[in-house]
Amino acid sequence: MSLAGRTVLITRPSGQADALAALLEAEGARAERFALLEILPQPDELALLAQQGAEADWLIFVSPSAIDCAWPSLGALPASVRLACVGAASAAKLERLSGRAVLCPREGSDSTALLAESALQAVRGQRIVIVRGKGGRAQLGETLSQRGAALSHAEVYQRIDSEPDWPRFDQLLQQRQLDACIVTSGEIAERLFRLAGSARIPALQCLQYCVPHPRIAEKLTALGVARIVTTRADDAALVAGLREWFSRHP
Repeated sequence: MSLAGRTVLITRPSGQADALAALLEAEGARAERFALLEILPQPDELALLAQQGAEADWLIFVSPSAIDCAWPSLGALPASVRLACVGAASAAKLERLSGRAVLCPREGSDSTALLAESALQAVRGQRIVIVRGKGGRAQLGETLSQRGAALSHAEVYQRIDSEPDWPRFDQLLQQRQLDACIVTSGEIAERLFRLAGSARIPALQCLQYCVPHPRIAEKLTALGVARIVTTRADDAALVAGLREWFSRHP
């Protein structure tokens, strides 16, 4: 197996790395959990969510963290409420939790792709709640508002810096045992380089990266990274992308 013996950093928040780690380990890789941010639920926003959900025509979840934080607070939703997600993996998770069909992009895994779906074209007068973290990207809400939707946001969590195990990172580098890093958002990429400190930047720039969106690849390129594999936005695709790369670069 091309990933056998490879050590791969997973930079997702704590609690969101297990499924990806299991897939890597099934391929013979060593998965190192290396969370760079933590998800802090916002109790005041969550307290309002059940009423927002009951009155909505659409609930749109922009990330796995939005689902994890919000779903336990929503309660029983009216059958008329429709659900949507930006990515297919998030949609599959929400379908399991809700027992309902969930709209997600057929092509792509971002706000632009979701906004292209026919169900979100004629939304004038519809009540849409976007469930996200504080300070999320504006494109989705702005476009739906321009289309005439009655839009509101439920900012149910905040992202804060975590304290990754930098001594373990340094040890892996010194032992030449660090082969790749999986980065699943531009914000995580920025935090990785900011929290590392200047002395680690050259080593970070030389790592092999695997990302689920071209926008993240662009962020890493701007940070000086040269080797990036871009895949679809699901765990199996990330693992397959790394496996293919290492099969061609043993």
